[in-house]
Amino acid sequence: MTGQSRGIDVILEHRLTTIQAIAEANTEQLRLNQKASGMMVLDMKDDRDGVTDRTHAAAQASVQAALDDNLNTINRLEQELASLDEELASAVTKDS
Repeated sequence: MTGQSRGIDVILEHRLTTIQAIAEANTEQLRLNQKASGMMVLDMKDDRDGVTDRTHAAAQASVQAALDDNLNTINRLEQELASLDEELASAVTKDS
């Protein structure tokens, strides 16, 4: 039935799933940040050692793209969570 609001229990279940997805995405962001930091250390070592032929530029670009993509995922999930919170507040008010 179109137009009917969802029950509080369904909203809370969706909210929990979204929070779990945010936690997973944040974990992935941390992992990717650590990888990017390691690559920066390699760059500093290359600079110190006078290495001009850097072979990890493609890997750095790949990690940066993954960081950007994952950050977009986190932002999308946080917007979804905010919408769920609004829906939950509305449902609680309606049930009161």
